[in-house]
Amino acid sequence: MAALRTGAGLAIIAAPKSVAGTIRGFSPNLIVHSLSGEIVTPEDVTKISSLLEPANALIIGPGIGLRPETEQAVHLVIEKASEANKPIVIDADAIRALGKRKDLLRDAKSIITPHAGEFKAISGIEAPQKGEQRLPICRRFASEWGCVLLLKGHDTVVADGRRARVNRTGNPGMATGGMGDVLSGIAGTFLAQGAEPFFAAAVAAYIHGLAGDLVYEQKGFHMVASDLIETLPLILKKYDRLSRT
Repeated sequence: MAALRTGAGLAIIAAPKSVAGTIRGFSPNLIVHSLSGEIVTPEDVTKISSLLEPANALIIGPGIGLRPETEQAVHLVIEKASEANKPIVIDADAIRALGKRKDLLRDAKSIITPHAGEFKAISGIEAPQKGEQRLPICRRFASEWGCVLLLKGHDTVVADGRRARVNRTGNPGMATGGMGDVLSGIAGTFLAQGAEPFFAAAVAAYIHGLAGDLVYEQKGFHMVASDLIETLPLILKKYDRLSRT
């Protein structure tokens, strides 16, 4: 839903049959495809690859789980997306799935979006809280693995090895479940619209935090992730342009 509110033309979801019906019933705006079993496995990669063909970007990870078969499927899907030159947002459990396969990042046009715990799991590094202290760590990781790193936190840092940004929009009320999924939807849409991964990540972090700040003005710290989704058009509307040609 965050992707659609940011401007994606379609949001296509591939999910295990155990949850596909629930997701389908959440909103008629979502296109949901059921996979073969109760979890995502390598047997599902062929279908996922076919769904990826007409897509402009891939988001992988939220809710996917950490079963060994699922980790294998994550690796295979990222490989397929890389071969097809599709940009990828790698989030949530897909980050942990890359713990022993970070080499896959080098061939991918990717944004990886860990919080501090996920970053430690994949890198072994305890990231400090302050943005200025995070910058060298983020630059090194992004440079070594050839990706755009969006390290979430009080000071979110975006780095690609050459450039870095520290984002300071957002507030403590955003420390709730699902906020990162909204961020992934925003970033994935900017990738699908053709933005360079570094700028897609940096702008997504800014817009995401700005949406949280707007919700704070209305509800204080008593917010949930879905509150941000309806604020996205209010923020993005001022940047809309209608071509007359």
